Amino acid sequence: MTIITYKPFYRFVYRYGNLLITPILLIYMFPALAAFSYKASQTLYLLSISLIIFFMNRLYFRLYRIMPFLIEVDDEKIICSQFLKKDKKVILHFSEITKLKGGIFHGKSKELMRVDEKNISIGFFHHLTNANIFITKLLQNVRTEAYKQIEPQIKS
Repeated sequence: MTIITYKPFYRFVYRYGNLLITPILLIYMFPALAAFSYKASQTLYLLSISLIIFFMNRLYFRLYRIMPFLIEVDDEKIICSQFLKKDKKVILHFSEITKLKGGIFHGKSKELMRVDEKNISIGFFHHLTNANIFITKLLQNVRTEAYKQIEPQIKS
C-alpha cells in the first residue's frame, strides 16, 4: 500500500489559504467603503474585491468537499481520508471509476484533477508527494472505458 499526502506548505495553503487572504482583502475593502463617494472607479474597485472574495471562497468550499489530504493506494482501491471533516473517509475501487478529468488527464499540468465514481468524487493537485506514482497506478488500474476517454489528451 502506497501512502500519498501533500507537503506541509501545500497542505497549509489548500486547507487555510482562504482564511488568510479573505481578511487581507477585507482590510482593503473597509477604507474604500468608508470613503465611498459613488464614483465609477470606486464602485469597480469594491466590486472587483467582492468578486475575488466570493469566487475564492467558493473554490475553497468546493475543495473542502472533494480534496483528501491523505491517499492510500493499493492494486484494487483508493482510500481517501483527512478531508476538512476529520471523520470522512472515501473508498474508491478502480473497477468502479467512471471518469478522470482535469489536470494531466486533459493535457494540463497544474490543474485540479478529479476521479469520479458513481456518486463519489475526489480531487487532487499535482503537488502530492509521489504524485506521478499515484497517477501511474490510477491509469494502470482504471477501467478501459475511462482510460480510452482520456487517452488522446494524455498523449498530446
